[in-house]
Amino acid sequence: MIEGYELRDVKSFMGIASAGSISRAAVLYNLPKATLSHHLRRLEDSLQVQLFVRKAKGLELTDAGKEFLDHAALIFESYENATNAAQRAHSDISGRIRIVASSAFGTSLIGAAAIHYSAKNPKLDFDLQVYPNDKIMAGQFDFDCMIFVGDPPPSNLLRRKMGDVSFGLYAGAEYIARHGAPKTHEDVNMSDAVIYLRNGLPERWILRENNASIHLSPRPKFHVNEYWMAKYLVVENCTLGYLPDFFVQREVQNGVLIPVLPELRSENTPVFVVYPAHRHRTPRIMQLIDDMCKHYQQFVSAPGYRASDMRT
Repeated sequence: MIEGYELRDVKSFMGIASAGSISRAAVLYNLPKATLSHHLRRLEDSLQVQLFVRKAKGLELTDAGKEFLDHAALIFESYENATNAAQRAHSDISGRIRIVASSAFGTSLIGAAAIHYSAKNPKLDFDLQVYPNDKIMAGQFDFDCMIFVGDPPPSNLLRRKMGDVSFGLYAGAEYIARHGAPKTHEDVNMSDAVIYLRNGLPERWILRENNASIHLSPRPKFHVNEYWMAKYLVVENCTLGYLPDFFVQREVQNGVLIPVLPELRSENTPVFVVYPAHRHRTPRIMQLIDDMCKHYQQFVSAPGYRASDMRT
């Protein structure tokens, strides 16, 4: 305890400042609003200053709040530096890692990465959260590292490329048996499809054939905002799908899904791990990032099925 307040009070204050309101902070950090309010009140009482003023859209930092926020960041950086120094002197890595992923198909990647890394470091705990791309790059979340599909927008965050993903057209075996396999671009355009919504907008089906760009426009039977649902609908023989190749490897191998016009492939989409600059001094974070880049191909080899089989 420092001058009547605790580190968790400062942590709650930083979370509220980042979220812009106690209600949003409660949702983002999975804490009761009453707890956050109590921490903030105790901090303000101890400091004898008002840190926020209430506005129509939420809470806004006072001048004193802005000044304290700058110093609060230094408090936690010093705290992490002390923790890291102690961990470097000890062989075991422990603590909590907060991994955020874009909802495109980050679920598969952060799940596989966390399983793999926790097997090597059993004293680590993990917070795994998935959000739309536009939200996780808006600075609303406190995280140690983030898996981002596509090129991240300019920011102060550091990044390392993990690998690439490509897309193809797929349909269920029973769907093909009922409707026949599309053999031309026009056949695809006349077919029902599940369309992924990227940042609220329908994803365009852009593929390449003989170095030429092909734009396909099937009938949108379903709109979804995550690829697990898209794959589910295709596996259930409801529709065609434009899906990441790695994401359907197991279904293709088992004959559940059939590639449609397999000569059509999308261009590669990069996948990055993004992290705040000060995490560069955190051994457990940098080891995780090294692992994610090194084992990326293993993580995407069979998403959601056998990540725990990886031993190296």
